[in-house]
Amino acid sequence: METVALRCTNCGAPLPKPKPGEEWVRCEYCGFLNKVIDATAYVEKLRRDLEKWIREILPSTTISSTVADLTARHQIFQEIIKPKVMIARSNLRAKYLLYLSTPLTPISPPSSSSDDPKPIFEETLKIQTVRDFAVSEDDLKLVQETIIYGNTAGYLLNAVKALSRFDVKSALKNIEEALADIPDEPGFNLVKQRLKATRSVLTALSLLYDRDTQAALDIAKTGIDQYNMLLDSVGSPASPEVSRGVLEAEKMITEIVYKISEASHEFFRAGRDPLEVLRFVEAYTKVFQLIRETYKRPLSDLVEVVENLRGIVLAKNGSSQVYVVPGSGNFYLPFYVVESRFSFVKGMLLKKGEESRLTMLVSAIAPYAANPVIDVFGVYSGKPVKLEKVEEAPLYPVLKNIVSSIKASGLPTDARVTPPLISSVLAEKIFDSYMNIVSNKYGGKIIFVSSQATGVIYIPFNPVNQRILAYERGLSISLITDLENLVKLSV
Repeated sequence: METVALRCTNCGAPLPKPKPGEEWVRCEYCGFLNKVIDATAYVEKLRRDLEKWIREILPSTTISSTVADLTARHQIFQEIIKPKVMIARSNLRAKYLLYLSTPLTPISPPSSSSDDPKPIFEETLKIQTVRDFAVSEDDLKLVQETIIYGNTAGYLLNAVKALSRFDVKSALKNIEEALADIPDEPGFNLVKQRLKATRSVLTALSLLYDRDTQAALDIAKTGIDQYNMLLDSVGSPASPEVSRGVLEAEKMITEIVYKISEASHEFFRAGRDPLEVLRFVEAYTKVFQLIRETYKRPLSDLVEVVENLRGIVLAKNGSSQVYVVPGSGNFYLPFYVVESRFSFVKGMLLKKGEESRLTMLVSAIAPYAANPVIDVFGVYSGKPVKLEKVEEAPLYPVLKNIVSSIKASGLPTDARVTPPLISSVLAEKIFDSYMNIVSNKYGGKIIFVSSQATGVIYIPFNPVNQRILAYERGLSISLITDLENLVKLSV
């Protein structure tokens, strides 16, 4: 039986060889810190379990008397071993396909699986112990494929778990190991191309953590090219390892990583820490998952969010402009300008059948804003204004003043700026929901027609306390979380 090297007591993957005198060794695949004595004990138990398994399926007399006889080994494999290998192959391939059925990306990552990689690696080791009994070409192929599926499934599962916690370097290590185990054979070509593209995007992110922004840009561009080539190669229907929908999602994330690399590079060129951008991305990933689940939003929303992030970075560096509202605050919050059209069934201000146009603002930090739509109609406060006196509502002149003062400008380099956390389409949907509430408050007298988000503006606020921010012209925003959590989502 081949020697089993030290393995991680947490995930079952191989451990690096400890240096003389070292008492602890960290797993490169799951990050777990193993005590060397515990890892040694685990491997000894694993060796005993493997020997026991061999004894159970093959009597010791059979092994010793026939191991050198090719014909006997072939017969043993066919009658005793092959059925067990086929079951293992089926189970391990199912795991392999399962972990390839979701986008392998840390941005909008897969949910952390409850599966344990340790049994997968242990099952694969069992198959490795009977490899010498596979003497025919077909039998050897069966064993080798089973080992490939097992090891790759174990590393992919580790990668999924690492991605779910934004552990880019551990995920990259697992993808690299999976690639090393997959042979250059026609049956594995497409999945190998996919994992090479995955490796590129993870390498780009890893380089960003090392502050090598130019190299990250180059590698991210390579990843985009790899996905384009792969999508051109995938037929219809595609094999389960390379689903077109999954590949397109991974390509979209790679394009997002390229934009993140651009923003980080701009920060670096301006003498600022490029990790600021990555810290936002890390914090926002969880927020975006919540937004996707709550509002059923597509992954493409993330493209718009990252593009706005890039725009903020350029505006802070003075190489581009965004739309801002003048003010003395140092904490800029984003708002979508929404142009709406609706009509009243009847009323004094607007005659029956006449259409009304109103410019409104929707807070682009919607997940953190208590009331995301600027409440001109007074429905949040419980004091709805009369239809014929909407223009006399307290917030109406405030809103009008803000909209009229919007101008293109850079952003102060020392200001904290929160990028829009939602897309323009979601802002429209939030506004539509608000107008439905308004209509219900007015007994259905308002007939809503349409809304369109026409752009993003940034308004400077000052904190009043941990839950309230105020703009000097009479606008305030109430948060549903402490301000310090919003600070993590700013650059």
